[in-house]
Amino acid sequence: MIRALIHDEEGQSTVEYMLLISVIVIAMVAAAYAFIPTFKEGVEDLAKDIKKILSDGKIGGIGTSR
Repeated sequence: MIRALIHDEEGQSTVEYMLLISVIVIAMVAAAYAFIPTFKEGVEDLAKDIKKILSDGKIGGIGTSR
């Protein structure tokens, strides 16, 4: 019985896959934190553009004034 438990490696491969998945998740979270300022700046610029378009009624100077 003990020999069977020693030679049984099914649990070992599961642990290896879980470790691999956790490393991938950590890398993805680190990458997300690296790009958050750039993403935030882009969203803020987009919001300013939309606000200007809605208040002026023009896109790039084309359109009717409100």
